[in-house]
Amino acid sequence: MKVTENTKWNGDYDVIVLGFGGAGATAARFAADNGAQVLLVEAAPYGHEGGNTRYSAQHVAMAHDRQQISDYYHELAAPFAVDEKTMDVYLDGFVEMPKYFKRYFGLNPFIWSKDFQPGDHLANKKQLCEYPEYQGATTFDFALVHNRDFDAGLWKVIRQKILQRKDQIDIWLNSRATKLLQDPVTDEITGVVIKRQEKQYYIHVKKGVVLATGGFENNDKMQQDYLHITHLTPLGTLYNKGDGIKMAGEVGARMWHMSNYESLGIVPSYVIAEEAGQRGRQISGWQNVKSGSIIAVADDGSRFMREDAKFRHGHIFQHGDYLLPHAYDHAWLVFDEQQYQKFVQEQKAGNLKYQNFFDKLIKANSVAALADKMKLPADTLTTTIARFNQFADSGRDLEFERAPETMSSFDLNDAVYAIKLAPAVLNTQGGPQHDEQARVLNNADQPIKRLYSAGELGGICANRYQGGGNLAECLIFGKIAGENVAQLSDTAEVELTNQVPRINDLVDNESESKIELKANQYLGSSEAGIGGKVLVRVTYQDQTISNVEVLENHETEGIGAVAIKQLPQQIIDQNSTDVDAISGATTTTKALVEAVNQAIGKAKNKGEK
Repeated sequence: MKVTENTKWNGDYDVIVLGFGGAGATAARFAADNGAQVLLVEAAPYGHEGGNTRYSAQHVAMAHDRQQISDYYHELAAPFAVDEKTMDVYLDGFVEMPKYFKRYFGLNPFIWSKDFQPGDHLANKKQLCEYPEYQGATTFDFALVHNRDFDAGLWKVIRQKILQRKDQIDIWLNSRATKLLQDPVTDEITGVVIKRQEKQYYIHVKKGVVLATGGFENNDKMQQDYLHITHLTPLGTLYNKGDGIKMAGEVGARMWHMSNYESLGIVPSYVIAEEAGQRGRQISGWQNVKSGSIIAVADDGSRFMREDAKFRHGHIFQHGDYLLPHAYDHAWLVFDEQQYQKFVQEQKAGNLKYQNFFDKLIKANSVAALADKMKLPADTLTTTIARFNQFADSGRDLEFERAPETMSSFDLNDAVYAIKLAPAVLNTQGGPQHDEQARVLNNADQPIKRLYSAGELGGICANRYQGGGNLAECLIFGKIAGENVAQLSDTAEVELTNQVPRINDLVDNESESKIELKANQYLGSSEAGIGGKVLVRVTYQDQTISNVEVLENHETEGIGAVAIKQLPQQIIDQNSTDVDAISGATTTTKALVEAVNQAIGKAKNKGEK
C-alpha cells in the first residue's frame, strides 16, 4: 500500500517487528540492543504470545563439525536447490550455537550428546538426527536451556529478555498488522497499518520492518491454495494465519517453500479430531493406538498407512522416500472390544493419554452398523478388517509391512469402535524469501528496501525437515534481522496526527499491583508453567486452604487447562499441595503447586498459623 501526502500517521518508531514468537522477540531484542526504539506487534492476546516457539520441544539444532553439517543439510534438501549464501550463514550459526547461548542468554546450554545423565527427563539417544543414514548426520546435536523439553524453557528465557528491555520495546498484543506501507517513489517500506481494538493505526517506521509472523497453519484457504489440503489441525499456536505472506506479497516479495509443512501425530501425521478452532493433542509413544486390533482407515474405509511406522516429523517411508501421508478429511481409528478394554485399563490406571477419548467414540454391534455411523462404505470396511485379520493371523502385513508383533485379529463377535482422526500440522515453511542478511527479496531477486524477515515465515527448509531447525532459524536470522535493520539510516520525519501513547501490554498485564486482596488472601506465583507465569490468590487461615483462584496462566489449552481447572479444588479438598499430578500435565501441576506454596509461605511469614 503506497502512502500519500494525505496519510495521517499515529505513531513513529525506529523499528517495527511483526510477530512475538522466537524470531520476532529475537529481532526486537537485537534491534533494541543496537539503539533502536522498537514496536513489537502480536496478534495473540496476553498469555498466548510466543508463536510456535512456546509450544515446541525447545530443542535448538546445533552441530560440532561445519563441513559435516553442510553435507547433512544438503542431503536433507535434495533434490531441491538451496540458496548457498543463506544456507552458509544458517549452518555457521549451528556451529556457534553454544556460544550464542552463553553470550546472549547468559547460560551454558545443555548439549544433549555430552550432558545427558541417567535419570534425565530426556531420552538417551545414540543418534540425535532424524536421518542418520545421511552423510554428515553424526555431527548433529541439540542445545537446550536445561535437561527438559516441552516446558517452554527456551521461550521463557527469550520472553524475559524482552521484559528486561521494556524501556526500548513497546508491545502491542491482540493487535494485527494488516498492511505494509511503501513510499510511492522508492517503494521502500515506511510503516505498517495495525488493527487494534477495532481501530486502524498508521505507524511510521524510521529504519525498517521485520516480518516474523510465522506461517499459515490456521488459514484453510492458504492450505487449499498451497498444500492442496482442505484443513489441517494445528498442534502449535492458533494465531498463525498467513498475515506475513499476504503483506509481503502485496509489496512484491518472492515466495519460496510454499508447499512444505511439518507434522507429528498419535499415528503418523494424524491426531484425534477436534472442534474447529481448537488445537490438536500431540501424544507420542501411545502404543495402544498403533498396536493390537486397531487400524487407521481413510475416506473409503480402507487402510492407508502403516499405523506403527516410525515417522520423522510426520513423514514415513514410502516407495524410496520419506513423505507425509495424504491428508484425508474423514480418517478414523477402528478397533474391537479387546482393544477398547486396553483403553479402559489406561483410564483405571490414571494414565489415559487423551482425557476426552471415551466421549468421542462411536460404538456399534457390527462392522456394517459402525460403517453406517461413520458414513463409510460398509463393504469396504468389512473387507479391510477381514484382510487385516488375515495379515495378523499369518504374521505378515502385505499392504504396509506393519510389524507382526503389533497386529492382533479383530474379534467380530462383540462391539466395534471408531474415533475420528484429523491430519495435523506443526508449522508451514513457506513465505517471502530472504537472503543471508535477512532482507526480503522481490521477484527480481533484489532486496525490498527496509523489509526483513526471520523464523518460520519463509523458512529455509526446502524438503525434509530436521527437528530443532526452525528454532535455530529464529535465533540466527532473528538476530541478523534485528541488528541489520537497526543500523539503517533514518527515513524523513513525518507529522503525527492523533498520536497514540506508548503502550506495553506485556508489562501492564504482568503487574500485580491492581489485584485486590481481602483478609487472609495472599498472592503466589511461579515461572515453572508453560510459557510464563502462573499467578494464584489463596485464602489461608488457621492452617486451612479455603480457596485457590488461578488469576493468570499461560498453560496450553487441552490437558494444561484441565489441570488448571481440577487442581485447585483437589488442593482445597485435601488441604494440602501434596496432590497427584494430572496425567500429561506434570509441568502445569508443578507450577500451580509452587505458586500455592509461595502464597501459603507469605501467610505463615505474616503470622498465620
